[in-house]
Amino acid sequence: MVLLAQLSDTHFNMGARNVERVERVMAFLAELPQRPDLIVVTGDIADEGEVEEYRQARLALASDLPVLVLPGNHDDRGNMRQVLFGQDPNYEPINNVHRGDGLTVVLLDSSIPGKPEGHLDEVTYAFLEDALAQTAADDTVLVAMHHPPVAVQSTVVDPIRLTNPERLAEIVARDSRIAAVLTGHVHAGLMTQFAGKPLIVAPSVSSTIGCEWETAAPGHVPIDFAPDPSLVFHSVTDAGLLSMFRPIAMGGWLSEPAE
Repeated sequence: MVLLAQLSDTHFNMGARNVERVERVMAFLAELPQRPDLIVVTGDIADEGEVEEYRQARLALASDLPVLVLPGNHDDRGNMRQVLFGQDPNYEPINNVHRGDGLTVVLLDSSIPGKPEGHLDEVTYAFLEDALAQTAADDTVLVAMHHPPVAVQSTVVDPIRLTNPERLAEIVARDSRIAAVLTGHVHAGLMTQFAGKPLIVAPSVSSTIGCEWETAAPGHVPIDFAPDPSLVFHSVTDAGLLSMFRPIAMGGWLSEPAE
């Protein structure tokens, strides 16, 4: 079994609250009897894309486990490269691939500098095609990005989802190794279908946004900061992919037994 923990939308903003929430989640993962093999954070690492926010993120997400991050619409590619990857601060897409134990995770940069909606450019599609070409025939593949490629009944996110999913749909549909597409952006945990495969959207560590049946009323404030941080576990075995949504109580990961 390969176990992957997916976090999303941490929104480091120089305040203590979101740092504490991420630290709680990372402590929970470190205390597990069976720890994940990999942690993936699917975008909106920072809230404003500032250097100091990424410095917060670098400290709070520090782990002896592999931690892979990709940009979201709130992120700044240049500052992210400089602080989190120690690279020159250029603004080319931040794409990545992780391989190990029969699992390949392809991380795609769906962000558009300066805009909230998502787009996969030619460089990123070429990266995906090349990563798949170099992947073993018997590997399980997960494709991760920030923006969901379909509408998810969100009055907040649907207008700023991925704008060009057609080519991605063709790739996902034809490659039997791709088990699922993973995204963030929605601030709500949900599952639907994309190109005949599961589309699994991670909840946010920082806040929750309701779907349209909650947010459509005039004057309704869609963002709820009260719920505990949540993540998704993805277990990959010979039997297939199993995903479990898991809220993490801020007071501790094991509840005291009732009297």
